[in-house]
Amino acid sequence: MIIKDTETLRKYLSVNGSVEIENIKPYLKKAERSFLKPLIGTAQIQVFCKTQTDPIIIQAQELAQEAIANFAYYIYLPIGAVQITDNGIHVVDNENTKTASDKQFKELQRSFKKSGHEALDELLEVMEQSADKFSEWFNSSNHTIYKELLVNTTTIFNKWFYIFNSRQTFVALKPNIQISEDRFIKPLINPELLNALKTKQTIPERQEVKTLLQKSIIAFTIMLTVDNGMFVLSAKGIHMRFDALPYENTVTNINLKVNDFLTRTKNNKKIEGEEYLKEALKTIEKNLDKFQEYTIKQTPKHIKLTNTKSILSV
Repeated sequence: MIIKDTETLRKYLSVNGSVEIENIKPYLKKAERSFLKPLIGTAQIQVFCKTQTDPIIIQAQELAQEAIANFAYYIYLPIGAVQITDNGIHVVDNENTKTASDKQFKELQRSFKKSGHEALDELLEVMEQSADKFSEWFNSSNHTIYKELLVNTTTIFNKWFYIFNSRQTFVALKPNIQISEDRFIKPLINPELLNALKTKQTIPERQEVKTLLQKSIIAFTIMLTVDNGMFVLSAKGIHMRFDALPYENTVTNINLKVNDFLTRTKNNKKIEGEEYLKEALKTIEKNLDKFQEYTIKQTPKHIKLTNTKSILSV
């Protein structure tokens, strides 16, 4: 495990002196499996389990520990709040101690989860900036799936639509990024050119087209995402919805499907995606000598997305 003793656990949490790591060990394992493994893979977790000397790897290791400590307590709290015996489930409540209210309990649980996600975001940022020091992650399927995309980093997405620089929001958007690329871009510029543009470009015209296609993909991705209750969209940008407590009047995408702001955003992003795609095609067709992978085909004068039984297509 990344956290092996109570002393390390206490570095990241204010826990009662009587709490020992043995009480929470099963939840530390579960937190690693549920929150960390899908993002960085087993091999990188094993690296963080060992003593490190490189300052950057140590920084990442500590962020991983911070994330796991918070997520473990988030998972542990419902069990830790009760006593389970052969006689049933009990809560401690006497003249010296008083059970926390449901509101206090939920607020604390959310605080642990929020802190865990913040540590994870920072961890992924450190690893992205020094990928050469995290080869186990960089060469794993947990990372290489993003190399297959034209929009393959948080930085690119955040540049053209604000996602609060959140790596986790970017990861959560990945399915719609892939759908946007496959459905709207690939059929018009053909797979050969699309794959070629995923490598580093040095010719100005090819750089321009790559940027225009990235903007188009991002616009279409937001268009596909606005109705998804997993995300919260506002005038500032879009981010993942982690937790909303029952007593809060939290406004989210899922209960705003007919909201004017979301409707306008969806329509605007559809138009933006179409316009960026048209500009990319114009640049390609004006500079065919620089886009030899492109096959000239009959293309519509106006690229327009149609809606056929709720399935968007070109």
